[in-house]
Amino acid sequence: MNVVPLPLAQIALSALNHVLGQQDWARDRLRAHAGRSVRVVVVSPLGPVSSDARIGDDGTLAAAAVEAPTVTLTLTPSIDAVFGLLREGTRGLSGHLKIDGDVMVAAAIGEIAQQLRWDVEEDLSRVLGDRAAHRMGEAARRGARQAREAGERAESGVRRFLVDEDPQLVGRPDMRALAAAIRSLDDAVGRLEARLGPAARR
Repeated sequence: MNVVPLPLAQIALSALNHVLGQQDWARDRLRAHAGRSVRVVVVSPLGPVSSDARIGDDGTLAAAAVEAPTVTLTLTPSIDAVFGLLREGTRGLSGHLKIDGDVMVAAAIGEIAQQLRWDVEEDLSRVLGDRAAHRMGEAARRGARQAREAGERAESGVRRFLVDEDPQLVGRPDMRALAAAIRSLDDAVGRLEARLGPAARR
């Protein structure tokens, strides 16, 4: 497994710690597990890539070399994951994120992974002032809504194309009909075997 270079991991963790700094509840959840370690694994076409971190006493994360992490988060990126992220933010990744390890730490990490949000306006207000930051925040939220709607339209279009235009996927109604036909055929074979007796089954 490839390991993310330490300088790159530290940059990513600095950004994450900045967001954690805006969310007291998230730091409180992590502080309860200080000293425990987390491994993040991203499954890519070129093989899995990992990075390790240790939970600090202040509820932030620091890059660390760990042999046996307390919790492992495995993210498998895909088109569905991208659409989920556009629709629901980090919550949309839940179906593509697997968390293994200590139950209590895994529960805390899972909650934070789904609920953590970057307060863009707070950062912008320090540079631009409250009014300008609020305007930019509104514009960002509007853009996010439009991106979600565009993502939903694109997802619907891709699925329609793969099912109807260039059939590479089977639609749910067809799958249900096929399953019902197989059950019916299985029942008919069972009735026939019962009528013909043991010789037919042999």
